[in-house]
Amino acid sequence: MNRRAFLFGTITSLALPAVARSGTLGLPELRGSLTAPEARAAIARPKGDRSIELQAAVNRAAAAGRPLYIRAGRYDVSNIRLPDRARLVGVPGETRLVYSGGGRLLYSEDARRLSLDGLVLDGANRVLSDGDDGLLSLAFVEDLDISRLVVQGSAGHGIALTRSAGSLRDCRVSGAAGAGIVSTEGRALAITGNAVSDCLGGGIHLRRWTAGDDGSTLRDNRLDHVTGAAIRLSSAGDVRISGNHLQAIDGAAIVADALSAGASVSGNTIDGASLGIALLGGAGDRLSLVEGNVVRNIAGDGPLPAAGGRASGVGIHVETHGSVTGNVVEAAPHLGLSLGWGTTLGNVVASGNVVRRAGTGIGVSVLAPEQATVVTGNLLVDVPGGAVRGMRFAEFATDDLTRVGAAAWPGLTVGENRVA
Repeated sequence: MNRRAFLFGTITSLALPAVARSGTLGLPELRGSLTAPEARAAIARPKGDRSIELQAAVNRAAAAGRPLYIRAGRYDVSNIRLPDRARLVGVPGETRLVYSGGGRLLYSEDARRLSLDGLVLDGANRVLSDGDDGLLSLAFVEDLDISRLVVQGSAGHGIALTRSAGSLRDCRVSGAAGAGIVSTEGRALAITGNAVSDCLGGGIHLRRWTAGDDGSTLRDNRLDHVTGAAIRLSSAGDVRISGNHLQAIDGAAIVADALSAGASVSGNTIDGASLGIALLGGAGDRLSLVEGNVVRNIAGDGPLPAAGGRASGVGIHVETHGSVTGNVVEAAPHLGLSLGWGTTLGNVVASGNVVRRAGTGIGVSVLAPEQATVVTGNLLVDVPGGAVRGMRFAEFATDDLTRVGAAAWPGLTVGENRVA
């Protein structure tokens, strides 16, 4: 990723000034397809382009400290720069800003306060100036308020935020060639109540170039038919992921890399993925929590690149220090729960979980004997490969430890699990 993209290449929300007559202006059906982007030269503006008028209206309203209300209709625009204090308000589902090509749709480089509400942003699958851009790219926003946007048909990401704080809520993002929502070096963002679907590069991605606390919250979002990781943390610590619904994911549903310390993953529902939840470890000493999640219908075979080459076909995989408690895993061909990967295994308690119809109930790495691992009080139903077994990476190293005991492994406690 180049320096310009890091500093300025994030799309957040779009809006449009009231420069057109009311009405739909003969809008075609716009759903944001996944076809290859249309190559388009960034030279003259096409006929009917309203960028100059919209930019002037945005500038005037922001300078006066007033919201800009944009009437229903279609507006073909591009490269609209949002200044500080810009507030764009559209008619939900009816105010459409259609990207006319030649750069970006809406962007901001240095605005401290921005608000966008009720706009449809359509990329028409036209090429963006940078592959890591979004239709909405916002950078360095200290007070961000984005709500009720529809973002579709982006040749890059849908919404891209850089070093921004605030809230992104109740938006619908679909048909992006990249990820639906990307936050780079976020500052305690609240990403809540959004719907992300049919995106080829993942759903929601929080990333940092230098590992550290992101402090963001991902809550009550719905993600479906996403390729790659639906929710992904890269070097982003102290993130809370709760109450999200993830369905029909072609990859890992929720994955946090080894530098994303202290994650809390609770109350999520996953129905269909190659791997349910994966918290990779080895770099952080803070405790993580995986609690009260429902993971169903995992279908995977072989290593999964998005999860660092860990095995797919696993309901919940945890390598970090922490607790795996009160989760329900149903239908996972390899393992219901997986604790550790080779020598990478924290101090983990796995208790009160229910696993049904898994190849093997719980797998525990036996290559990290110095760590204290406790596997107690779980209910394991219909697990033909065994209830609890020792692992060497993705391969089985022991028989069922609920039958033969774990005395040979001094760091491991296995007891009071119920097998049915």
